[in-house]
Amino acid sequence: MKNYCYFNGKITTLEKIKISPYDLGVLRGYGVFDVMRAQNGKPFLFDEHWKRFVNSADELNLKIPINKKKYKILVELLLKKNHFKESIIRTVMTGGISENGFLYSPKKETFYIIIEKFQPLPEEIFKNGAAVMTVEYERHIPHAKITNYVMAIKNQEVRIKNNALEIIYVKDGKALEASTSNFFIVKEGKIITPKEKILLGTTRNLSLKIAQKAGYKVQEREVKTEEIYSADEMFLTATNKDIVPVVKVDGKRIGTGKVGKITEVLMSDFGDFVKNC
Repeated sequence: MKNYCYFNGKITTLEKIKISPYDLGVLRGYGVFDVMRAQNGKPFLFDEHWKRFVNSADELNLKIPINKKKYKILVELLLKKNHFKESIIRTVMTGGISENGFLYSPKKETFYIIIEKFQPLPEEIFKNGAAVMTVEYERHIPHAKITNYVMAIKNQEVRIKNNALEIIYVKDGKALEASTSNFFIVKEGKIITPKEKILLGTTRNLSLKIAQKAGYKVQEREVKTEEIYSADEMFLTATNKDIVPVVKVDGKRIGTGKVGKITEVLMSDFGDFVKNC
């Protein structure tokens, strides 16, 4: 079955995409991207994802070659052509081909949209909780979704060896974010999550609203690394994960070592929200 995508102004198929070895995304890692979910052909949190993609592009002075209206039309068209029940929409933009390997030329960007079949996490993870591990690191331009994932990729073998679902980045005694997720801790009934020096995920932001609507007290503040070890509960949020309970950090048990009660409520409320969209 062909996988249809959009590449530099044209609808094409995945195997026909050709990226130059002189593309700034290849040579220098100069690019941004976004990952969005869709169910039954309908993008989830479309406006929030577009806004974040624009903000990320602005950080690198990249000029998106299409507007929001055209982007939505293309996304909906590609979802229909690929007709997966649940999809991942991956949008990528780089600085494009550069004559000297450094100079970015506006209107020569590489821009593409790929539709992939969504692969959910095993149900066992949501039932029993996941393990995570920490790595000393702070992402460059953390508030933008840039294509530099060097540290995450470098540590994949260690992550797998430790049976960890995610890597939590910590720096100077502060826990920041996960390699492809945001994280929350629960302490004495309060839901706490970092706000500075991180990427503000769309699922993170929605989870905050759901928690507040459920009547929980929420704090967006600096989280010390030691706080995650002493938390009563912990969970991750991400577009491709929804809300995932965490029961171990660096091999140490979180709370009772089981999925927390508040986390269970938020997982349920989040699921209801998605179904009713």
